[in-house]
Amino acid sequence: MRWSLNKKLIIMILSLSASLLLMMTLFGIYSERLLLQKLQKKTTEITEAIHLAIQEISKTEGQDIMELYRYLKRLKSRGVSEISIIDSQIKVRASSNPLKVGEPAPENITELVFKSELGEFVTREGDLYHIVLPIVIKGEHQGYVHVTVSNRDTLSFLKKNFELRIVVTLLILLVGFIITVWLSKRYTRPIKELVTASRRVASGDLDIELEVTEKDEVGQLKESFNQMIRKLREFRRMEQKLREAEHLSTIGELSRSVAHEIRNPLNFISLSIDHLKGHCSGDTEELLKNIKQEIKRLDSLVENFLQYGKPLRLKPSRVDVVALVEDTLSLIMAKAERAGIKIVRNYPGDPALLELDAELIKTCLFNALVNAIDAMKEGGTLTVEVSRDDARKSVSISITDTGEGIEETLLPKVFEPFFTTKQQGLGLGLAMTRKVIDEHGGQVSIESKKGKGTKVTFVLPIRL
Repeated sequence: MRWSLNKKLIIMILSLSASLLLMMTLFGIYSERLLLQKLQKKTTEITEAIHLAIQEISKTEGQDIMELYRYLKRLKSRGVSEISIIDSQIKVRASSNPLKVGEPAPENITELVFKSELGEFVTREGDLYHIVLPIVIKGEHQGYVHVTVSNRDTLSFLKKNFELRIVVTLLILLVGFIITVWLSKRYTRPIKELVTASRRVASGDLDIELEVTEKDEVGQLKESFNQMIRKLREFRRMEQKLREAEHLSTIGELSRSVAHEIRNPLNFISLSIDHLKGHCSGDTEELLKNIKQEIKRLDSLVENFLQYGKPLRLKPSRVDVVALVEDTLSLIMAKAERAGIKIVRNYPGDPALLELDAELIKTCLFNALVNAIDAMKEGGTLTVEVSRDDARKSVSISITDTGEGIEETLLPKVFEPFFTTKQQGLGLGLAMTRKVIDEHGGQVSIESKKGKGTKVTFVLPIRL
């Protein structure tokens, strides 16, 4: 089930509110119970004190003052500050404070006794409560019970209760704050990733794709971004193909014009040389022969120029890749032996039959092999590998040499038309090679390090 960001935020806020309300409710119930227990305890103490006072006053003889003091002392607890029994003569008969026993009641207590006669039994004095109850037995006024109760413990309890409520509230808010920070980081991080990726795209880098792990709006945003990048890459490829088509069209028009303007005089020059050779001998004949060879080379360059400008028309057939590679190697075997180059073959497994234009692919392989041999002027090792990748449904052909290599800065330009590192040639070999491989739906790439060698890899699709 997918939870949207909106739902997650609502659930989080509701959960925090419910947690706070629940904790406050439970804590309030707990505090009320404790307070009720304290009040019940204090009421029981006061009741026992009054009951004891009545018993002591009702005795006519055998009163043990010390024992009465001990009783009152046991009754005195936290909250009950003082308990005194006052007789009808307003003298302290017994008290939890032994210094007051036998002494007349203090003036303030005497005033409280008179108030109790008027029905005012409880009087507040600061945080102390004085309770004075007249004791009447069989219609006769026997004395009074004076209990001093402090509410300090109750106030302290309420204060601690309030502080505890604040602590609990702050803890819940802290948990909510931590969850909020976590959520904010969780959702701002992918947004920052999107911002960084957008800047890279704006700078022209389309080789980027965001990993989608979220299942909410952020995940949908990432997926939309990836789709946009894929479409931009496709658009760039189409734009590149359009530029190449326009380029080829221009070259085609130019090549036809150039071929017409060059071949006509070349044919005349070639025929004239053939005529002159019949009337010459010695050094002159050798010179004419060299001129004839240069004319053939120039004609070959014009032909290559024409071929690059023409659109390709593939003639695919079922081809055994290993057999095609071996056939191409046979063409350069003699040249490799003369250059002192050792050829290593690596054909693991069966690479399968492919639908290819055998002649065009053979030309591509031949160009790569010749370039490799030319790069190893002092000899070396030429390694040819053929492998199959069933996962990607492709066959790879790699040609690796141990030659002089190519400058790293020049690698991006090697497939461009008319670019060459050789002193001879138009630089159309690799450009034509890429064109052929692209038409087959494959890929060609070059890896090279200066002074260590070069590796050319052809990847051709397996079409069932």
